[in-house]
Amino acid sequence: MVIVLTVLIPPPAHAQERFSFFLASTPESVERMLTLAKLRDDDVVIDLGSGDGLIPLMAARMNSKLRGRGVDIDAKLIDESNDKAKREGVADRVQFELRNAFDTELRDATVVTMWLFPELMRLLRPMILERARPGTRVLTSTWDLGTWQADETNRDGAPIYLYVVPARVAGAWDWELTVAGSRVRYSSLLEQRFQNVEGVARAGNRREVLQEATLRGEQIAFTLAITLDGLGLTQHHFEGKVAGNRIDGTVTVTPRDKAPITLPWTARRADRSEYFAPTGLPERQEEKVGKN
Repeated sequence: MVIVLTVLIPPPAHAQERFSFFLASTPESVERMLTLAKLRDDDVVIDLGSGDGLIPLMAARMNSKLRGRGVDIDAKLIDESNDKAKREGVADRVQFELRNAFDTELRDATVVTMWLFPELMRLLRPMILERARPGTRVLTSTWDLGTWQADETNRDGAPIYLYVVPARVAGAWDWELTVAGSRVRYSSLLEQRFQNVEGVARAGNRREVLQEATLRGEQIAFTLAITLDGLGLTQHHFEGKVAGNRIDGTVTVTPRDKAPITLPWTARRADRSEYFAPTGLPERQEEKVGKN
C-alpha cells in the first residue's frame, strides 16, 4: 500500500508568518476603537487585516472627510468590502487592497488599526515602528502589543489599546544656550525603549541625569538640574518637537537666586557626544600650613 501525503502550500504572494482566521468585529467594539483614536478630518486610517471592511467603513461614517484603506489576503473579502464602499457612497475615500499586511506602506497613515492574533500583531510591530511616522496612532482590540506599553486603554468591554508611534531620539544630541550672558554648551545622550526615554547631559565638566523625560509622538520634554560655572545650580525644563536630526522648542532656565527665563532651544543629533570627552581633575588647592 502506498500512502501519498499532499501538502497544500499557499501562493508565496499571500504567505504570512502567522494567520488570523476571520471573525467579524462587533460594531460596538469598532466604535469604541475609533472613538479612542479621536478621528480628525485629515486622518488616513489603515486597517491591517481588514476582513469585512467594518473598521475603515465605520471610520468614514464617523468622519465625512477622512480617508481609509484596508488590506487583507482574502480576495473574496476584499471584493466584498470594495462593493460595500461603493454602496455606501464612500468608494472615493475608502479602498481595500489585496495585500500582505507585512508589505503595506504606512508612510501616509495617521491611524493604524489591527484586530489579529497577538502573535501576528507582535510580528507586525517592528513594521509599524519602522514605517509609520511619529505621532501615528495605533489601535488594537482584545490583545496588546507586548512590551510596548499602551498610551491609553479603554476597558468598557474588551480592552482597546492606543499607542502613539514615538520619534527616534536615541543617541547623542548637542546644543548651546546663552544663560545670564554666558554661552553654555550641552552634550547629552538619550536611551529609548518605545516611548520610554532616559538620558544624561554634560555642561562644562559637570554631568547630571535627565529627569521627568516624556516622549509622545514627536513631542519630547525633560528637566535638568546642573551646576553651571559662575551661575551655580541651574534648573532647566526643555520642551520640543523632534524633526529627524534636530529638536526645536523652548527651555525655561532658572539659575540659582534668579528669575526664570524662557529661551528658544534647538538640539542637533551628533555622531559622537562630547559627553565622553576627558574631564580632567579639579584644580589642586595648595594646602596652607600655619606655623606655631
